[in-house]
Amino acid sequence: MLLTMKKKRKIEVFQAVMDEKLKIEEASQVLDRCGRQIYRMLKSLREEGLQGLIHRNKGKRSPRKIEAKIRQKIVTLARGRLKDINDTHLQEILWREEKIQIGRETLRTILREEKIAPKRKRRRPKYRSRREGKEALGMMLQIDASRHDWLEGRGPWITLVGAIDDATSHVWAHFEEAETTWAYLSLMQEIFLSEGLPLSLYSDRHTIFFSPREPTLQEQLKGIKPFTQFGRAMQELAIEIIPAYSPQAKGRVERLWNTLQDRLVVELRLAKAKTLEEAHGILKTVLLDFNQRFTVPARQQQSVFRKTPARTSLDRVLCLKEQRTVNKDHTVSFEGLILQIPPSKKFRSIAGQRIEVLQLRGGSIEIIYKNQTVACFSPEAVTRLLEQNKGVQTELKKVA
Repeated sequence: MLLTMKKKRKIEVFQAVMDEKLKIEEASQVLDRCGRQIYRMLKSLREEGLQGLIHRNKGKRSPRKIEAKIRQKIVTLARGRLKDINDTHLQEILWREEKIQIGRETLRTILREEKIAPKRKRRRPKYRSRREGKEALGMMLQIDASRHDWLEGRGPWITLVGAIDDATSHVWAHFEEAETTWAYLSLMQEIFLSEGLPLSLYSDRHTIFFSPREPTLQEQLKGIKPFTQFGRAMQELAIEIIPAYSPQAKGRVERLWNTLQDRLVVELRLAKAKTLEEAHGILKTVLLDFNQRFTVPARQQQSVFRKTPARTSLDRVLCLKEQRTVNKDHTVSFEGLILQIPPSKKFRSIAGQRIEVLQLRGGSIEIIYKNQTVACFSPEAVTRLLEQNKGVQTELKKVA
């Protein structure tokens, strides 16, 4: 029997104990074993000789060892259909779809041994001070959008517009063709109707949220800042928009994009989603599971979401809205279009008067004077006007 230096040392210690040159307590300290284990090993040595010091499981196959067949299946999947997936997510998918139950560390060891690199490389950490999340649900929502190849070439690039509650990390999101004012207004309507009105929003300084326009003289005299359409809508609902001056400042929503670009892309791939509609259907399922698993309780139990206005009133806030002065020929300019106001029996002439022009979610445009509609353009009429003025930059919504 070949003996290692460690084995030789162990034998010397036990020989000293048997010759009464060393006490059990001293042998326990030298071998870093408890007294009861020293007694057991000493008994085995006397009954079986040196063989008694060898662990009974030596040479035996561990009952926890992954079978070679299963190991090879994991490696094949990780290099094929389930490639480019982080270790934790891969562990979940293996159990969900293949009924292979394996620990994350065991999976990681197998993948690294097979030279399958992790999806993301670790970066050197930077020092940043922690900002505690808000105390209650609805106190602040972080909002942002992520344009990404979510369909991995199976369909067009699309944009995920989302919000995450700062206190609980609850997420709301949906897919849009692009990051637009209407995309955010649709997201807000979804949140307002399901939860209520939050106290504030935390966003980057995109021109959808903050107008780059300098205030007019009248605005300066009144102390009014120029609003974007989204900013005006939030101001009407008494929702403050707080600007973030770095991506790290709105870290919760940025980390959300990292997670979804990692996990959601895989789920869309496995479902073979090719269109925006198919992607949105998968997103609903993913978000349901995501919120159940990752939403945390707020420090303050009571939600601070406020009551949402009636649906009709909300529709006339979450829209495009401008005030205009009617020209002498009873036309007004709105988002690059010239709109003709027809004659009315109620008002002989409204030339020179201030009116309000709205485009609602459905795509129609209404012109309001003294709380009465004096002109209405159907979504199809608006689309025709937009087609006639293709060179004009506008936020107006077209209908399919």
